[in-house]
Amino acid sequence: MKIFKFFLDLIAPKKCYSCKKEWHFICQKCFDNEINFNSVCYVCKWNTKNYEVHESCKSDIYYDKVIILKHYKSKLISKLIKDAKFYNKIEILEEISFYIYDKFISNTKIVKTSDFLITSVPSHFLRKIVRWYNSSHILAKNLSKISQIQYKSNILSKIKLTKQQSKLNKKNRICNLKDSFKINETVDNKILIVIDDVISTWTTLNEVSKLLKQKWAIKVIWLIVASD
Repeated sequence: MKIFKFFLDLIAPKKCYSCKKEWHFICQKCFDNEINFNSVCYVCKWNTKNYEVHESCKSDIYYDKVIILKHYKSKLISKLIKDAKFYNKIEILEEISFYIYDKFISNTKIVKTSDFLITSVPSHFLRKIVRWYNSSHILAKNLSKISQIQYKSNILSKIKLTKQQSKLNKKNRICNLKDSFKINETVDNKILIVIDDVISTWTTLNEVSKLLKQKWAIKVIWLIVASD
């Protein structure tokens, strides 16, 4: 497969969606030029250190840190995500994984990689039938390779087919996600890193984080490609 990709890149090299430079879907320079999601607490949206949730904001909040790469309102970023998610351009996700890793290590102190565990937000099996891959899974798998942190894809399951969160009001978002995820195993006092491509509301973060904390996660860190 690697040899096939190598020759494919020689024949038809990848080009940056923005500047058309070869060998990347988005080169470092163009990525840096897109709108950053600054270091804010994902509860109150005020500035914080290294994307940590303020202690004063943690009432009924179970996630500890939400690191977001870019604003989804960036046309370039949203185009990349849509092409990766809906048009089988998986290599875009593989490339974005390196940017996720850079952001993660610059905002997280790592003493031992064995203290951490990576997982991803699962898809309902009916969605897997329609779309044969889960973009969050691909991002997480590649981040694991880069960081040498173990990835477990089966920690969580999606057991309820839910409506799109962004189209619901706050009350309905909570009801929509209630009992939609199932946790399959304990997480052994690890710091959990949860990967997702796009987040528009805090309810998914909190629902998943709550389950992980119930199964002995010390801390829950989210890595998100884009949010609005």
